[in-house]
Amino acid sequence: MSGFWNYTYCIHCDDLTLIEQTLTRILEQEGCRRVPLPILPNDDIEKLRSKPRLLCNELWVIGLFVGAFGWTIIKVLPEQLLCRRARDADRPRLSQLAMHINSDAFYVGCSEVEDILMETDAKGGIFISGDVDDFSGEDKFFEEPINLVERIQSLEHLKQMYSTEPQRFFLLNVPEEIQRAEPKLKQEQTQRFKQWQEQFLDDYAKQHYPLITSDELEKWKVRFKENKDQLFKQKGGKKLFRAWSYAYEWQDFREMPSGFQVFDTAIGRLLGGTPNYWHLRNEPLVYRAYTQQVQLEADGARLLYFRPIQ
Repeated sequence: MSGFWNYTYCIHCDDLTLIEQTLTRILEQEGCRRVPLPILPNDDIEKLRSKPRLLCNELWVIGLFVGAFGWTIIKVLPEQLLCRRARDADRPRLSQLAMHINSDAFYVGCSEVEDILMETDAKGGIFISGDVDDFSGEDKFFEEPINLVERIQSLEHLKQMYSTEPQRFFLLNVPEEIQRAEPKLKQEQTQRFKQWQEQFLDDYAKQHYPLITSDELEKWKVRFKENKDQLFKQKGGKKLFRAWSYAYEWQDFREMPSGFQVFDTAIGRLLGGTPNYWHLRNEPLVYRAYTQQVQLEADGARLLYFRPIQ
């Protein structure tokens, strides 16, 4: 999934008024000021679709969206605002929010340079897993250390972090349905591919080997699954390769999430609510604020605007 990116916060509280008041208090204590949405020329609004950061120096936007299972989805511009500490603060803003509301919260950041899960709890605990492209060698996500071994419960937990089926949550005691969201999506993807592969092989064999018997077809399928490269090199293999590549591309399997993206997609699908605002895709938060306010309000969303400290 080239170009995939997503930055989302999630807090286990469905009281949007409480979250709004708490975020406002946290930012106002820093010297920020709550403001209405500034008026922009229409051509500037369209620029925000591709360049949402144009306003970051003069406007911070926070969106609160109704999620599922009692969770609230938070989208922010600039995207990592709540991951960072305010000047002279001893913890990230997300940790302050979790402590003030007395609830668990986490951040999922997924891009070409970042695969991060930041967990925060009501007691002030913070654990960050994943990695970022950090050339300093400090292995930090802003001011916070990543994968600090002393915080992991045991060596088995550390092994699980780097296994093919990694454990994602180390600090928060999330329900089993959240822990199982990623494996469940992986299983669905595997099943979808297997079903498609079976149908492709059946159709291809019927078209190019009409006299093949059922037993021969099954053996041919087994050989294909064990070593498709070998079949591609045999007589007629180029035709098979072209057919496979075309059909595979048409099915968009290359666009299915992989790696950390599976976790991001699975959690979003589970907790995003209806309508699901976990992924804003090509219509970033600030663009929606200018073009979709009526729809957002109808969906139960709230948008907060702040003038940052200059």
